[in-house]
Order: sequence, then C-alpha cells, then structure tokens
Amino acid sequence: MNPTNLKGLLPHGALGEIAKKLGISGSAVSQALKDGRPGSRVVQEALRMARESGALEAQQTLNSLKAA
Repeated sequence: MNPTNLKGLLPHGALGEIAKKLGISGSAVSQALKDGRPGSRVVQEALRMARESGALEAQQTLNSLKAA
C-alpha cells in the first residue's frame, strides 16, 4: 500500500489526532505519511487507526477482488 492510499483510509480528523498524540504538527504528520517510511511512528499510528476503523481490511479485500 502506498502512503497516499493510507492517508485516504484514515477517518476524518485522524491527522490532527495523530499530531496531538505524538506532539508534532499536522504538516509533520502529512509529510511523514507522504514519505511512507514503515518504521515511522506516524505511519504505524495511521495503520493502527485504519485497522481499527476497518478501512484497511476493506481496502485489502477490494485489492484482492481486483486481482482475481
């Protein structure tokens, strides 16, 4: 999954929540998601939020249907 897709999977307001939780700016969150480094705290938190919302599983299901 590329970082652009990850940002799109996050629920409304998630970027602000991540920024507040990690004590960084919203633009730093956006840049970290754009960079997409798997070890990034921002990327890990975004993945956790996407999993919790069910969006990550839904995207993976859609991807598997496209591949079939």
